[in-house]
Amino acid sequence: MSSLYPPHTSDDLARDRNRLAAARSLLSFVRISLTLISIGVGLEQILRALSPSDRYIDGWAYGLSLVYVGLGVLSLGLAIADYLAESMQLRSPQYRYRPRRSVGKAIGLAVLATGAIAFGWLGFDLLR
Repeated sequence: MSSLYPPHTSDDLARDRNRLAAARSLLSFVRISLTLISIGVGLEQILRALSPSDRYIDGWAYGLSLVYVGLGVLSLGLAIADYLAESMQLRSPQYRYRPRRSVGKAIGLAVLATGAIAFGWLGFDLLR
């Protein structure tokens, strides 16, 4: 097995640890992405079943479903890009740890904002 950096260097274990951490993070984001996509599809189906004839609910459910599916696809794309960047950086002989922006924080804030908007919208509809 060939390597791009000399074997038995003092940072081999650190590189392996970071490589495994990047793989765990990618798998975690795959799980989160599948969950968001499933929520988007399931939410539309549930809301359509509860009110099959209401056009307003159909449009609202479809829009919210698209947002969750889009967030799932976006989080998966960002996670793959982050994993590839970290893997390329780990292969470099001059590897230095550099803190980066958190993909998880961005997706978490987007889900929080979407949930808050949906909660407010539902609350407003119930008060009408």
